[in-house]
Amino acid sequence: MPTLNAGLWLWINWREIRANPLRVDNRAGAPPRCGIISSMSWGEVCAAQDGVASRAQLMGCGLSGSAVDRLVASGAVRVVSRGVFVARGAPLTYRARLWCGVLATGGALGFGTAAHLWGIEPSEPRRIELIVDPNRRLAIPDGVRLHRVFVPKKALQHRDGLPTTTMIWTVLDHLGRLPHPDACRLADRALQRRWITTSDIARRLRDYPGRRGNTELRRIAAQAGDGAAAESERILHRILATAGINDWVANYPVWHGGALVAVVDIALVGRKVAIEADGWAFHSDVERFQRDRQRQNALSGLGWTVLRFTWADLTERPSYVARTVRRQLMIA
Repeated sequence: MPTLNAGLWLWINWREIRANPLRVDNRAGAPPRCGIISSMSWGEVCAAQDGVASRAQLMGCGLSGSAVDRLVASGAVRVVSRGVFVARGAPLTYRARLWCGVLATGGALGFGTAAHLWGIEPSEPRRIELIVDPNRRLAIPDGVRLHRVFVPKKALQHRDGLPTTTMIWTVLDHLGRLPHPDACRLADRALQRRWITTSDIARRLRDYPGRRGNTELRRIAAQAGDGAAAESERILHRILATAGINDWVANYPVWHGGALVAVVDIALVGRKVAIEADGWAFHSDVERFQRDRQRQNALSGLGWTVLRFTWADLTERPSYVARTVRRQLMIA
């Protein structure tokens, strides 16, 4: 059984701890909890967790409660929150703070914190967001926000060793808490990159009907589903009307040689200008992307100028849309 003295040499230099071989139990199917890590010295446990360990983990490595207390008294570790310690010399980095929150609460990283961990959001959130059992009563550590919500086991996994919600669950949770314009931008990106599908949104709404954030998910589902193209066209109509651009025809069929070449969203027929408005996740379907390019080439071959605007153009840059159309009409 390891003794206090057998482990103390590890704390002479934090670099030596990090250089030790690690044996972390991240087997497929292992529950995403940070409990006792077997077959490791307590120094290795800390090294695997950015210098952080819980009292339960240290005792699981063979140290007695009094031995852990002597570690604290000697300065080998210091207390960062109740039952959680950081090794002497180990910097309290962002990842170390994530470990502190996870070990102090027994929770899993979620919402904005999980979104950052998955690379969905570029910036570290101001507070660490953790999901805990709704029935647990915990003291909230500094810099932590607790979400007392149910998460099924299938929606939890390890990400770089840390317990977190899966990519799909993270995106859906995060979407439900964002302001609508930000949620729209993220939903469009998530659908195009296949982080989620419209079926994932529908499944969340069906399986968890009362969950907070569902109101926003319903709005997104309506815009990202079959009505996405119609919504983008309605926005385009409003932009043109506001800009005083008239004499256009919606859903205009272009025929050539007795065959239908295309039905364009907006056509200024006399000037052969076609305006197309993309809905969300327009290029997520490879076949659709290919068909669109063939259609656009066919229109160009018949002397049409095709202007195409993305969802972001329509919703965030309407003045750019109006200005581009006006410029084209001046030279058409």
